[in-house]
Amino acid sequence: MHRDDGLPLVLRALDDVEAATHALRGAAQTEWCSDAADRFRIAVEEATVCVARVRTVIERTVQPVAASDLEATSLAPAWYQ
Repeated sequence: MHRDDGLPLVLRALDDVEAATHALRGAAQTEWCSDAADRFRIAVEEATVCVARVRTVIERTVQPVAASDLEATSLAPAWYQ
């Protein structure tokens, strides 16, 4: 990976987080009742919290990575660009 290739990877990670969020929302729609269903719902809730934390961390990296990509591009020799 070149130093100026970071932003697409960060954006891809955000897409992955969005897909995980969507999957967890679907999983949370469980309508059956049992001890297993209760444990499943708790696990889904815990996973939802973890995914939200990851989303926050990734969103905080977008601007610094974009700035780094721009700096790397501007400092690169003309033949590299």
